[in-house]
Amino acid sequence: MGPVIFLILLAVLIGSLSQRVTGMGFAMVSAPFLVLLMDPIAGVVLVNLCGIVSSVLVLSRTHREVDWSRAWRLIVTAIVGTVPGALLAVALPGHALEILIGALVVVSLTTSMVLTRYARPVRLGMPALAVSGLTAGAMSSAAGVGGPALSALALLTRWEQRSFAATIQPVFVAVSSSAVIMKLVFDHDAWPGLAWTTWVLIFVALGAGQLLGEWLSRIVPVSGARAGMLILAFLGGFLTIARGLGLM
Repeated sequence: MGPVIFLILLAVLIGSLSQRVTGMGFAMVSAPFLVLLMDPIAGVVLVNLCGIVSSVLVLSRTHREVDWSRAWRLIVTAIVGTVPGALLAVALPGHALEILIGALVVVSLTTSMVLTRYARPVRLGMPALAVSGLTAGAMSSAAGVGGPALSALALLTRWEQRSFAATIQPVFVAVSSSAVIMKLVFDHDAWPGLAWTTWVLIFVALGAGQLLGEWLSRIVPVSGARAGMLILAFLGGFLTIARGLGLM
């Protein structure tokens, strides 16, 4: 196993672990590093594919708590948003896409932290769901990171965390699936060119991350897990921007 494959597997494992412990974070943690290790578009497609599997695994445990009424409204609007996001991803040159992905991660995380501290509540109605869904779809398709738009929705509407964490899993499945399809429609070379053995190892890493996250969720406070996720995501975002700018 080469060092690049090992680092890809490590990024997938840590992202899956974060998804299990906090309900989200797979793309935020994994996307910048996978983009650094692979071609930008192929890296985003791999993030989307792994996100589908990771969310299905989480959904298998939390499906009874899903608010399907809100989930369907988010899914429909988010799928619409994946079309312009995919067009943007395939139109940008590689270095510009790296800058965009890193910037989206950094700006999204910073915005979420500001909203947590200062935002006033808004009503959790169709306008809020539509805007959040469209934004999440576009960001997921362009950069693999649709979670921050949904997290902002939860913060602004004071959506109860347990219900929110369960409800966004089917949203992630639908949006990531649509994002992969849209990118393959617009760029037939977007599929990651990995050996079948690497694909097997990636799915093993996803499962191992879920199991490890299940164990850690019993002993590590969610606040501590989120802090770790934020540190890794910020690091990956800044490194991706630096490479896009030719600084590394």
